[in-house]
Amino acid sequence: MTTVWIMRKNKDTTGERSVLVRADAITYLSANEHQVRTTELGSDNITLLADVSDGGPNAPLLPEGFNVDLLFAISSARRDARDATDDPDEEDRVLMAQLEEGDWVWKTFRPSGPEPKAS
Repeated sequence: MTTVWIMRKNKDTTGERSVLVRADAITYLSANEHQVRTTELGSDNITLLADVSDGGPNAPLLPEGFNVDLLFAISSARRDARDATDDPDEEDRVLMAQLEEGDWVWKTFRPSGPEPKAS
């Protein structure tokens, strides 16, 4: 089965960094209009998977249920990998929250391919 990762890129005082969380390790997932947060089994650390500030100063708030949208995106990524005729090895998939035409969505890409650009 394809491993699905969730990536968040952010900039801080030390520069740009990215965080990857394996979807199978998530045991807690919560969201509000500003963030999607997760923890892993046995961990007290909270990891942000999406933050409205990632969309820039004029970004819209995250939609209600964006954490549930993530669960759907994880299932879709696995199904697409299984059914892809050009990917017999079922390469991992990466999900990332991005703005697309003014709406927040979970974009999927292969690690070997280009990272999707926000529109």
